[in-house]
Amino acid sequence: MSATPTVFFHEEQRFRGSMLWVLGAVILGSAVLVLVMTATLGPVAVLFPLVILAGVFALIFFAHLETEVRGDAVYVHFHGLWPTRRIRLDDIATFEPRRYTMWDSGGWGVHLGLAGMTYNVSGNKGVHFRLKNGSGVLVGTQRPQALATAIATALEARDSG
Repeated sequence: MSATPTVFFHEEQRFRGSMLWVLGAVILGSAVLVLVMTATLGPVAVLFPLVILAGVFALIFFAHLETEVRGDAVYVHFHGLWPTRRIRLDDIATFEPRRYTMWDSGGWGVHLGLAGMTYNVSGNKGVHFRLKNGSGVLVGTQRPQALATAIATALEARDSG
């Protein structure tokens, strides 16, 4: 039997707050569009947009961001949206908790922003990584100081072990 890896930090986040208001507005706007399309094009023509809308809604509703710090890496799982990102501790040049703007992150979700590859679901707090290869990664969190402390603890444990 293999030993369970030490987990220094664990957090799960879901889309919430203003993102849900945006989703509601999109659904309401789409419902109006579907009604107009049905009146002009017939019911079969609206099937495709309805399927797309249902898919987007399900994706946002079920997707969640899970961040873990273990003894070897920071794992960023964006369940239902993106493959797991593994940031090896050996690859981290610097990291810092920070507040970020929409310009830094590029919005919510998984995408490339001014701060580098971004993983977030809400809020404006996270930890920014500068990797040894020069690239940046921004991970959104509701507990940026705890995440940074866990990374420092994992690095210290790795160096002393």
